[in-house]
Amino acid sequence: MEELIPKKKGRKRRKRRIFVRLMIWLILVFAMIGMITVVALIVYGISKLVPKASSEKTVNTSGSYDLPGVSIDDPQTSAVTSGGSGTAASSATASASAISVSSSDEHLNIDLQLLTKNPYSRPGTTLSNVNAVVIHYTASPKGTAAENREYFEDLRIFKTTKASSHFIVGLDGEVVQCIPTREIAYASNNRNKDTVAIECCHEDKTGKFNEKTLDSMKKLTAWLLVKFGLSADDGIIRHYDVSGKLCPKYFVEHEDEWKKFKDSVAEYVDEHRAALAADDYLTFTEFGRT
Repeated sequence: MEELIPKKKGRKRRKRRIFVRLMIWLILVFAMIGMITVVALIVYGISKLVPKASSEKTVNTSGSYDLPGVSIDDPQTSAVTSGGSGTAASSATASASAISVSSSDEHLNIDLQLLTKNPYSRPGTTLSNVNAVVIHYTASPKGTAAENREYFEDLRIFKTTKASSHFIVGLDGEVVQCIPTREIAYASNNRNKDTVAIECCHEDKTGKFNEKTLDSMKKLTAWLLVKFGLSADDGIIRHYDVSGKLCPKYFVEHEDEWKKFKDSVAEYVDEHRAALAADDYLTFTEFGRT
């Protein structure tokens, strides 16, 4: 009987040691999970800041802003050539004093919100020739330019499809630039390689554009025609003309409205050609900030 007592005490000590070791391992495991979670949150937060960093302005030696994808004199953009019969516009680089949110008959503001380079919405592939401007509609009633831009940006995370646009025109006439005009966008099927895409927001399921949206569509399209030396006759097309897709819906279902829009762009070019070719026609903000 006396010999059994030490044995019982020994078993209790072993059980105690095993229990302590298990607790230590559990603490270590939970600590590792916590550290991994913190690191993941930090990485996610940094990734959200990347788009803002990618569109930062840089000052060149002349003291003016070098705006990505806008200036025709920019060395990264000079490879883009005209596909039309006219001549390309001179540099659209804005000086520091020209940065504003104003918009008038002879000025249009562009909000630079360039997408992060990724295989799903901004592959970074060079666009060497521009032969047309393609008009699209978002097919998302009441969706804003900002919301559509975020959809394109989030494709790098969700990887559900490949889609994007160079520009998005919003319900209040705001214009967001997502991709530089020297790079392709995933917008117009087999014409991605030689076109610039404009995605346009609309109020309802009819796809009809309101007056503010139409006005900015007209000005932006006119500027692109002059920039790349294109004509309104064959330099403006619908997504429908490329693939047969019902896009932009209202302009496909109402040919007279499509003709009216093209005529308004042609008229605007004729009346404002000098302004469209001037360096200060476009003004710029970045992520809504001057």
